[in-house]
Amino acid sequence: MLSATLWTQRKCLFLLRSAFRLPGLSQLRDPAGTRHSRPGTMAVSSSSRGLPLVAVCQVTSTPDKEQTFAACSGLVQEAAKLGACLAFLPEAFDFIARDPAETLQLSEPLDGDLVNRYARLARECGLWISLGGFHERGQDWEQTQRIYNCHVLLDNKGSIVATYRKTHLCDVELPGQGSICESTSTVPGPTRGSPVSTPAGKIGLAICYDLRFPELSLALAQDGAEILTYPSAFGLVTGPAHWEVLLRARAIETQCYVVAAAQWGQHHEKRGSYGHSMVVDPWGVVVARCSEGPGLCLAHIDLAYLRQVRQHMPVAQHRRPDLYGNLGRPNPCLHTS
Repeated sequence: MLSATLWTQRKCLFLLRSAFRLPGLSQLRDPAGTRHSRPGTMAVSSSSRGLPLVAVCQVTSTPDKEQTFAACSGLVQEAAKLGACLAFLPEAFDFIARDPAETLQLSEPLDGDLVNRYARLARECGLWISLGGFHERGQDWEQTQRIYNCHVLLDNKGSIVATYRKTHLCDVELPGQGSICESTSTVPGPTRGSPVSTPAGKIGLAICYDLRFPELSLALAQDGAEILTYPSAFGLVTGPAHWEVLLRARAIETQCYVVAAAQWGQHHEKRGSYGHSMVVDPWGVVVARCSEGPGLCLAHIDLAYLRQVRQHMPVAQHRRPDLYGNLGRPNPCLHTS
């Protein structure tokens, strides 16, 4: 339980930070259905001035790689104009194919044309870019004929400073959403990677389905992560049920910021995504959120506030690994027929 004094302090902090929040860009439709970007009112106070600003991009990828690049690059350019130091793109920012065969056909190596174009974009805009899930032909492509789902982090000079290959693959069959078998075309990554220092803080990289495994987020936080990022393409069944709940849970249990860029809308006749890209603070409060449609939202990252949350509620010091050190290992006794 929080003491009365601490609760009052926390409430005041939340009111202050809410008053100076940077709303995202929302999308409006006119009666004819045309979309217009409308910048949100940007209220920048002395308390937020100087804090790093991040942009979370929400897109609708399609099998058309050129069309998808144009949409993503436009949002990155807009983020740079608004003063962001880092722009986050969702999983499958490069394309979303109709089937596994088309996915493999459209995939590229990391040193291919598409990543080079984003590296040039990062240099031109002068900001870091999180490429949230690239369909990567790895070094074992010739042997496996399968790809990696690779989260690529570019610095403002266009250099690749980190890669993370998705470790938890989404093989599920859900009523109302159909069957997804990511392992048909994708190889799971071998390691989780370490948090990376960026202008916004130390970032732990993950992708979509990884969100369902708190062991990964706790391990990244233990390794020093201050921001966890979950670029995603949640579906229209799991999205309303689980998306925000899981993001806020990961933020609360790790006392990290959570940044989640998401796919939105109808990608083609076979697939649609939920959207609702957002940023959650270390207390579990959603501080920025995208509305319906492609667009972006903005949030300041306040690491002093993060340290204050961890100081007042030092859960990392209270954990008992002696009780649950093997957590995450399957128990064969629970999986018998």
